[in-house]
Amino acid sequence: PRVKMVLTVDPGGENRKWQGEIGFVPTILEKVNPSPDNRMLITCGPPIMIKYVLLNATGKMGYQPQHIITTLEMKMKCGLGKCGRCNIGRVYICKDGPVFTYQQLKDLGNEF
Repeated sequence: PRVKMVLTVDPGGENRKWQGEIGFVPTILEKVNPSPDNRMLITCGPPIMIKYVLLNATGKMGYQPQHIITTLEMKMKCGLGKCGRCNIGRVYICKDGPVFTYQQLKDLGNEF
């Protein structure tokens, strides 16, 4: 399979050797504008960035939630399912993830 990876850094985080995109990921994603046809969108990063990537991808860009993959590792602490910090409803991020489709997250309902 062909993979196109777009590396980004927030404004001010780049140096002279940086060859990737500079700007905020949701904005760059709209600029790159990958077609949702026969594609998966994979994103990771801070929760606020992921939130806006998911909103843009399913809204303006037309991706289906089952074709978007993201991570929730920021919610983990012990990694064993013992501390309860990472549970969202019946799901433990450390045991059942941390990689999920957006559809799986939406199925968690209001708890996500």
